[in-house]
Amino acid sequence: MTTRIAVVREAPEHACQRLPEAAQADLLLDVSTERANVTADISAALGPTPEDLPPLALDLAEIAVAIYISDIAVLRGQREEWTRSVSLLLPVREVEFWEGAAADLRGMLYALTRDNFHLSFYARPGDSTPRAAPSAAPGEPPDCVCMLSGGLDSLAGAATLQSAGRRPIYSTHRSGNPTVYAAQKQVLEAIEQRWPGSSVSAPCRVAPHTGSISLPFVTPEEREPSRRARSLLFMTMAMVTAVAYGLAEVYMFENGVLSAALPMTAARAGSMSTRSTHPTLLGMFNALCERAGLAPRITNPFIYQTKSDLLRDVLRPALSPTQIQGTVSCWSTGRTQRQCGGCIPCLLRQIAMFHAGLPEEAYMVNVLAEPDKYIGTDTYGNLVDLLRNAREMLRGSETEILLARPELLGMEAAGVSAAEMIRMFHRHAEQLSSVLDAHFPRAARLML
Repeated sequence: MTTRIAVVREAPEHACQRLPEAAQADLLLDVSTERANVTADISAALGPTPEDLPPLALDLAEIAVAIYISDIAVLRGQREEWTRSVSLLLPVREVEFWEGAAADLRGMLYALTRDNFHLSFYARPGDSTPRAAPSAAPGEPPDCVCMLSGGLDSLAGAATLQSAGRRPIYSTHRSGNPTVYAAQKQVLEAIEQRWPGSSVSAPCRVAPHTGSISLPFVTPEEREPSRRARSLLFMTMAMVTAVAYGLAEVYMFENGVLSAALPMTAARAGSMSTRSTHPTLLGMFNALCERAGLAPRITNPFIYQTKSDLLRDVLRPALSPTQIQGTVSCWSTGRTQRQCGGCIPCLLRQIAMFHAGLPEEAYMVNVLAEPDKYIGTDTYGNLVDLLRNAREMLRGSETEILLARPELLGMEAAGVSAAEMIRMFHRHAEQLSSVLDAHFPRAARLML
């Protein structure tokens, strides 16, 4: 069944009178009137003179906001109803362009979420643009944009840029999750302490707003928790920030293991594996921006690095253990009292921390130390899948790995070397194996 959503920028009753699609929608999204059910403060991304931004850049920003909120609003079903179908009506300034680019945008959304989006557009009423902007960076202006999530890898990216004498403007997204916000705040404070006065941030806040009575949003219990479309919003805010400041370089830092998003089992295929930083997605997004005449390009310099590499070679030399461990990696962040310890990012984080010789952190569970205790749970399944794939990378030849993982060859079209990716996965498997042998003998037996 298709969920019909319409974005309105005028009184909902007026929009429904003017637009038949809005009148028939299952959900109206309002970001601009006093009855707004979406908080969308993106003014910091629009720079000091948002009125000078190209109309397509403004359109892209508002489209990304709408897609992110729509992703939250439509709960996935079970089994054959897992894949969603969403029809989204969007107000834009350049209707003709977006009608021509709809297929590209739809294909990118499918690559990211594995859902079916139908996109239609209408002429945006009015032309109000937020005027607020972030304070200018002290001294010299920024020379690049760096996406900062509050995680380990983005902090390693920030450390890489700062250590090289770059002056980044940090693009952040606040979703309403207090744990993520706290981590982003701690990361920015750590950067300022280590490299004072050499960066500035452009924070954006996009989230459902539950204060509207006349135009309510879906209840928290009915919202989709996976947030697959968040990556598009994050990339867009960083891209628009680069356009606003006349910068050519946008960096999205993520280790190669998670960027490759190789399904660990057949059950993790499709949208069960997140592709938020996949090279193909970045290529599709850059191509769409090029078509829109937006000059900056997003790159991921860490595509051939493991999380252990980043901790050992980048973060340990630059920052204290306390600053490093102020980051968060968990997929359940905000839904548990602390990082869960059982999702794939938590397991990769623990391995990397031990490999870099950092102090042990507190998690909700410790499946690495006591795997038998969690048999039959998703936590145990995550560990077994992670170890099985590491064993595959350790024991297989390059040809055998390519035959088992043809997705690696598909990355060649995005400029990623399959051979280098295999070497990265092999190094990751060696690092994982060495940590298990030294610290977690019970888990190490699962790799035999």
